[in-house]
Amino acid sequence: MILQWFSALPLRKKVIYPIWTLLTLSTMILGASVAHFMGVTHSANLYTRTSILAQGIASNLSGALIFNDKQTGLDQMDALSFDPEVIAARVEHVNDELFAKLDNLPDNCSWFEQEIHCSHSVFFAITHPITLDNEHLGNLTVWASKDSMFEQRNQILTIFLFTTVAFSILALFFAHGLHRLIATPLLSIFNSMQTVIKKGVTEQRLHIVHPDEIGKLTHCFNEMLDNLSQRDSQLTLAFQRLEDKTHYINQVLDSLDQGLLVVSPNKNVIYHNPAARLLLPQIKLNNDEITSLNQQHIENLLSDFEPLNRLTLLRECLESHQRLEPTTLRHQGTGQQYQISTYPIAGEYNSLIHIEDISQRYLIEQRQRMAEMIFDQNPSSVIVVTRTMTIETKNNAFIQTFGNISHLNQLCLRQPVEFNASVLKQLLRLGYFKLQTDVTSKLISKNSNGKSHWLPCLLTIKTIKNGDDKVESFVISINDQTQVKELQRLNFEANHDGLTQLANRQNAYKQLLNAHKKETSIYLIFLDLDGFKAVNDTYGHQCGDDLLKIIAQRLTNNVFENDLVARLSGDEFLLGLFMPNTKISEHEVHAILQRILDAINLPIRINECNPTVSASIGAYYWEGNDHIPLEDALEKADKAMYQAKLSGKNRYHITK
Repeated sequence: MILQWFSALPLRKKVIYPIWTLLTLSTMILGASVAHFMGVTHSANLYTRTSILAQGIASNLSGALIFNDKQTGLDQMDALSFDPEVIAARVEHVNDELFAKLDNLPDNCSWFEQEIHCSHSVFFAITHPITLDNEHLGNLTVWASKDSMFEQRNQILTIFLFTTVAFSILALFFAHGLHRLIATPLLSIFNSMQTVIKKGVTEQRLHIVHPDEIGKLTHCFNEMLDNLSQRDSQLTLAFQRLEDKTHYINQVLDSLDQGLLVVSPNKNVIYHNPAARLLLPQIKLNNDEITSLNQQHIENLLSDFEPLNRLTLLRECLESHQRLEPTTLRHQGTGQQYQISTYPIAGEYNSLIHIEDISQRYLIEQRQRMAEMIFDQNPSSVIVVTRTMTIETKNNAFIQTFGNISHLNQLCLRQPVEFNASVLKQLLRLGYFKLQTDVTSKLISKNSNGKSHWLPCLLTIKTIKNGDDKVESFVISINDQTQVKELQRLNFEANHDGLTQLANRQNAYKQLLNAHKKETSIYLIFLDLDGFKAVNDTYGHQCGDDLLKIIAQRLTNNVFENDLVARLSGDEFLLGLFMPNTKISEHEVHAILQRILDAINLPIRINECNPTVSASIGAYYWEGNDHIPLEDALEKADKAMYQAKLSGKNRYHITK
């Protein structure tokens, strides 16, 4: 109906209506597409930004959850307030107990138990686990508003609405002008052609009315009539050549790997090449002639494909005799992926369908997209560097940490990598090289002291080789070790004496119990300083503290590296001599204890002071297969120490 109505229109309207409609619809579609794209992009960016922000805050909340430091947790969560889209955040322990909450709700939103309800605002929530060494400590939930995104989209739609109206008016004027430029000369040609048709093209020539472009066209038409008789003889030869070319084209089509189908206007398949028969086994051939094809409907051949909306689009293109850009269909039975496109064939309104099996290519593209997603979402900073040290690509974590730098010389290392022979040999032999150093970049802002902000990092450099086994580029992974260093520091402080840096009581007992579980024999040595109180009374506690540091260093220097040296409290020390499989001789034990006494008795000089102390030592041999508890073994060593004090101090006593 639409085609018939359009065909009955005068030429003037045929020119004006399509141009005006096409330009108007193009403007409307462009406006809607831009608004939709802006909305989708803004929504994706908002979600990604909120997710990354939540991940960063969650990684910094592990310490606060461990120590139940709510103030530190709130300080960490204040960073979320810098994002105007974040309206609320909530941190919960593993048992769903509230730890901390950030509340920036708009007026139309309110809390209902643990959820947010808004009258007209649109928001979404992101929950990120808070972990430490694969241990789940709690969850961080962040709520972000989409109101600004919708406001921006409505503004864009309003602008494009007014633009569409203005452009539609201009398109109408343009169509009228185009009609005046084209329709009038064509009307002259139409009248001339009617005269030629009535009087015969071989007897009458067209009269040239005006010496313009139409007149030149008429002159060419007259010359064409003069040449028609000469072309008759040439047409016979041309038809013969065309037949030969058709035969050649058929051979080429039969040798193609892609399937080709020619479909008539009633959607019957009238031609197919051998590749199409392999891709579509439903094609049935006549028994009499193997190369001929039964009249089969194209929809029957494609009935096992999906999705339906693309099949509908294919049907519409065949019906309207239009081109269909390559689109992907999936076979329901085999799961194979096919790329199908159509091309209209002029003349008989047939359509050429091109079918290609892209299952392998589709799988490769899927894997490539997955690899790109994993690379971009990797929490570690990763860059790919060419042989010229130019950064080829980088992930989001690297950009957030070091900025959007483009060359490797913008990345600063406190301990630069020297590509000497040993490093290059390791890279070529193992394919990787690791380095522990501090890293910063020229785009990272300096701190308040004007110094660069260095991050402790673990650098891993790996090579990428081509098919000829030659290095093409390098992958550099940069792992931030700040949290690891902080945990190591906290662990050291929890297990060592703050003054002497020796193991504390808890750490010492733990090491002794672990060694005894492995049936390791240990000499337990209690050591108490003689005269330490007099040093504090005479020279002050600062001198006493410095004295304890010196004694701790002397004790450490006079035992083996794997032996235990701990400070229990005050001037009391505990030593653990871990024995090898065979018990050392009694003479060697006496020599070790005497060496410790001699080291303590050496002169000491502290800030013009000469404090003098000695030591009373008690020792007990705790065998690996001895079943007495650690407390009892330590009590025996303690009693031996008191026995040494009662015997005159500055000596040792070994008990059994």
